[in-house]
Amino acid sequence: NMADPTTFAYNLLRAIESRIELTQDAILHGAPKDMESYQRLVGELEGLEFSQREIKDLLQTTEDE
Repeated sequence: NMADPTTFAYNLLRAIESRIELTQDAILHGAPKDMESYQRLVGELEGLEFSQREIKDLLQTTEDE
């Protein structure tokens, strides 16, 4: 049984925000072993933050209706 779309979106948002924290921690405290690792982490963080903004915007739009 699939949860309603809003619950699904909030659950997905929580998972993304958790991954953002882990990725930020890896960048700041994990000392990436080389520039390639650093760039990969930064790219992942940018993608996660984009997803986070999109989901938040959609949820806000839904709440405003």
